[in-house]
Amino acid sequence: MAISFSFETKEELARVKKRRPCCAEAELVAILRQGNLAGLPGEGVILLATTHAAIARRVYSLARAVLGLPVKVQTERRSGKGRPVFKVLTPAGVEALQAWLAARTGAPEYQCCRAAYLRGTFLVTGSVNKPSATHHLEFLLEGDEEAARLQDIMQQLELQPRLSRRQRGLVLYLKDSEQIVRALSLMGAHSAVLAYENALIFKEMRNRVNRLVNCETANLSKTVETGLRQAENIRYLVATLGWEGLPAGLQEIAALRLQHPEASLKELGEMLVPPVGKSGVNHRLRRLEHLTRQVRARRGEIDAAHDNLPC
Repeated sequence: MAISFSFETKEELARVKKRRPCCAEAELVAILRQGNLAGLPGEGVILLATTHAAIARRVYSLARAVLGLPVKVQTERRSGKGRPVFKVLTPAGVEALQAWLAARTGAPEYQCCRAAYLRGTFLVTGSVNKPSATHHLEFLLEGDEEAARLQDIMQQLELQPRLSRRQRGLVLYLKDSEQIVRALSLMGAHSAVLAYENALIFKEMRNRVNRLVNCETANLSKTVETGLRQAENIRYLVATLGWEGLPAGLQEIAALRLQHPEASLKELGEMLVPPVGKSGVNHRLRRLEHLTRQVRARRGEIDAAHDNLPC
């Protein structure tokens, strides 16, 4: 089964070291608020049910450290090839745990605890697209109160999430790549941050190369089109005036342009004897274009006068 970038990120977050008791409590509070505490007859309370083994281990260790209660994990095998469900249980009553949660209202006081709360919420409700795809990190939440609380916490962490309503609940999401990188970094997903930044660098380099290639292609097309137009003008002058009718100083560049219509001004200048710079070549070709316009104008006047002669 293919492992998504979001799955790998949660794997990493589930291994983040618990440095302070206050942060561990904030993370557990976030997890339990999203987990929908449910009683299981004869077993106690289900703190969380998940198909992610690493998250189950995380909740197990947090609950033991913060609540000081015995905790166990049950594995429920599903029929077919789906992932098994891991249920983290404790013998405490539902009412007691709900009262414990209710006593911890509002947002965490310290910045480190806010980041831990964000991590706990992401582990249960979050997802993030792979860096090479569309930039998107989101939290799927139930209820306006929790959405408002998390939005306030994210804003205090200098994140600016957008809010959207879906059939399954409320969604707080980030679309800006810099904001996503900051959120991952705050939560402790440093390997995910490196992967994201590498993908951004690769994408920027690829876009830069594409821009350079497009620019070179456009310049080359312009050079070829200009050279073909100039060669056509020179053929007209030769057919009308003959080579001897061209100014002596322009005959060499005219012959070179006919032989090399695709060449750039620099390349033409290097073929002249002695070599001439781009501005000198450009000046001579402009004189040929001016001469072409004059000849065409005179030819037009002659043709018009001929048409006006009486039969």
